[in-house]
Amino acid sequence: MHLAPFTALRASQHHVTAVSCPPADLLTAAAVVELANAKARSIVSVLRHPEVVGVVEGTRPSPASHLVSLIEGGSMIRETEPWLYAYRVSGHGLKATGIIGRLDEALPTTAAPEDPVGERVAMHPARIGATLELTRLVIETWAPLVPKLLLDLNERPLYHFLEKDTGLTHSVWSLRQPLPYVEYLAPLAWSLARTAHAGAHHEPVLACVFGADEWGPGAGAHLRLRSGIIGLERDVDD
Repeated sequence: MHLAPFTALRASQHHVTAVSCPPADLLTAAAVVELANAKARSIVSVLRHPEVVGVVEGTRPSPASHLVSLIEGGSMIRETEPWLYAYRVSGHGLKATGIIGRLDEALPTTAAPEDPVGERVAMHPARIGATLELTRLVIETWAPLVPKLLLDLNERPLYHFLEKDTGLTHSVWSLRQPLPYVEYLAPLAWSLARTAHAGAHHEPVLACVFGADEWGPGAGAHLRLRSGIIGLERDVDD
């Protein structure tokens, strides 16, 4: 398994708060309907988590049609070059920064010990043309990446916004020189920390890789990745 740059489908800078939503495994059926009605551009009706499937039928177009409308309306943007991305989520006195990339091989099956919900892997493969929820992976140590990452994070982020309902802050940077990250991560053993929905095991999925020294035992319960910030298009039937 290795992490690779990818050509992203991502929320536009001015629409990121309107498009993004909490991870599907945090949403009840009632919350999905409420969010879909309150935020016309929300990505929530595109998510394929079991708790979301079918909930918004009759109130929205099909998942693929809704995604196409977000792209055509400028709420989602297709990048033209493959990059990696840095993603920082902070709040409640905690902060964690990870690297987002494409996984082309099977995901690991062992949950990280600090996050017991990691074993809740969705059994239903994606039925849409994008991966919009990030799998979270943990590596043993983050320290060798820090000097390079700090230099890249001096650049202006693509996004930096406060999630008002939780108090979490989300930031995303493009990493346009991905090779040092790819080379460092390639030989390491990774463990699956959490995924609400990762599609079929051998399909390309997106993952955010954190170091165990970045994503400590106390972080998992408070810091959650935001759905819809970054996506990966695939040729999948509606």
